[in-house]
Amino acid sequence: MAHKLQHTVQRGSSYYYNRRVPDRVADAFGLKVVRYNLGRDLERVAILSSGLTAKLDEVWSAERVMPLDVGRLVQSLEPSALDLLSCTDQYLSGKSIDEKPVRLAVGAFIEVAGNRDVQTYQRTEARLLVASLLARGNKTATVRRRVQSLHAVLEFGFLEQDLDKRNPFARLAISGENKDAKKRGVFTEDQLQDLYKACLTTNKDTRLILPILGETGARLAEIVGMRWADISLADGVARIVPHDLRRLKTKGSERVVPLVGAGLQAMKRLHDARQDEEFIFPRWVKPSGVVATHASNTLNKYIRSLYGDLTCHCFRHTLRDRLRNAGCAPELVDQIGGWTSNLGVGAGYGHGYNLERQREALGRVVIDWKGA
Repeated sequence: MAHKLQHTVQRGSSYYYNRRVPDRVADAFGLKVVRYNLGRDLERVAILSSGLTAKLDEVWSAERVMPLDVGRLVQSLEPSALDLLSCTDQYLSGKSIDEKPVRLAVGAFIEVAGNRDVQTYQRTEARLLVASLLARGNKTATVRRRVQSLHAVLEFGFLEQDLDKRNPFARLAISGENKDAKKRGVFTEDQLQDLYKACLTTNKDTRLILPILGETGARLAEIVGMRWADISLADGVARIVPHDLRRLKTKGSERVVPLVGAGLQAMKRLHDARQDEEFIFPRWVKPSGVVATHASNTLNKYIRSLYGDLTCHCFRHTLRDRLRNAGCAPELVDQIGGWTSNLGVGAGYGHGYNLERQREALGRVVIDWKGA
């Protein structure tokens, strides 16, 4: 294969860069021939040889040619190793997404295969991670999310290092995938009315988050990390936007949501109690970020004490059903909940439905508690 690399010859097990300096610049450059040992690794040799050729072409075509330290130039062309943790940091720094799922996936993989240069990971190690996650009792849907996160991180790393390498997480099979899926439950209208009443009449103000979740369909982290600056009670709207302590799940998650019914009532009650705070739920906001998991544990424990397997995330599924049954257009439902639309490229054109159309849709299914 050595003869295929321009200006490179093989001597024994080593490869040498060997190139004659053009006569017109040889005196100024100080050499008649550039000869340098590039080592034995053919993949590395190919990178160094190509880079050295491009750099010498640039130097020799300049108006004023100067001598060049070939050894230092080769060192500057050495492929830089990018370990998995550093790659993950770079990947996340360019994206406004929730870091936690990616960090969990990377942490699990490092437990199995260690933190190494991303180009050294093998498919056998990817399979080992899948087996490890399943052995711990993770659902196959969770395992698939971990695999997808790692695929994205490694793909980013390969691109940054200009590597033509197959991703070890590409098209990775997961035994029994989706066979363990359990359809998430939904609240009945009577359950919502009873729950809203209980929340709006209790002295536990953290439970006021539940009517807000139920009537906006928002994700728990979106509400837990909300600031009073994101709320306009006069206009009856909540702005779901990323900030330093809480990123959003996807780009489409950033949106303006009408506050209606019991959700608006709960927000007004919270405003009366703690409008001087920056965050609506300061209990779950730490200097390191929003601790939505803590909120989820607390609130899910309360909900399960009343309704068995239902959880905070069931409000989101419930609102989608309520809007669907009210005849709302799927694209409008996606916009209200910040769901990624499956309606094709055209669904992403324009600014979407205006606030009044969203308020009208929510008004068709709104639940108020008259005693509030």
